[in-house]
Amino acid sequence: MSEKQAIRAISWSLWRRERMGMLFTFVFALYTGGIISLSLNETLGGGADAAAGNGLTDWLYVTMFPIFGTVMNKSSFGMWRDDNFSKRLAYWRTMPIPLEAIVKARFLQMLYVLPSIGAAFVLMQYVISDKFREVLSPVQLVEFWLVWIGYSIAMNGLIILCEFCYSGKRYTIYYFAGMAALAGICAAAAWRDKHFVIGMMNGIAGGYGWAYLLGAAALAIIGAWLGYRATVAKIRKRSLTF
Repeated sequence: MSEKQAIRAISWSLWRRERMGMLFTFVFALYTGGIISLSLNETLGGGADAAAGNGLTDWLYVTMFPIFGTVMNKSSFGMWRDDNFSKRLAYWRTMPIPLEAIVKARFLQMLYVLPSIGAAFVLMQYVISDKFREVLSPVQLVEFWLVWIGYSIAMNGLIILCEFCYSGKRYTIYYFAGMAALAGICAAAAWRDKHFVIGMMNGIAGGYGWAYLLGAAALAIIGAWLGYRATVAKIRKRSLTF
């Protein structure tokens, strides 16, 4: 089987297996976007709880947005107990499929799931939050969305590495450790009156969207490339069992 054929076959298999998980992730994005819109109104409106709202909004963005490149289903929720990703990889490795095709198919899944679900997440906030609409025009909203897509692609390079290269238990530990670390970073930034989401909004509204887009594009390319190379190299050395 050629690499292109393998990528198509695995991508179709992932679609059939995980389309309900994609729908659940989409609904979760709408729900989370609705919750954040309330925090954004408070933050952008300069309310009494604006500082806390800033920290919460930043944490939800930096942790939730990359998750939209994954699929929430029974396999992901059962990682600690069942290690389904390792079992799936072991099965694929018994087939005449190039290793590179397996990893590329997973990146391809991320590239069609992340933008659509991320768009729903941002649009929900834009529709509900009148303060959000006052800060960014529709064109600037697209710039804002693209910047977060770039960040999330880079982060998914690391997420996919952990999916394919570590056991379910280690993946879960790393995942929650990362969530805690990002919470600490966002809390420290809020304490210093530095805010990722609001700062980006103001920068884009001020005409610096091009700079954010260039930085996000560079981050996405470098993060995805490093993640792909590291994942392929580490799988080659990994011992897998069903």
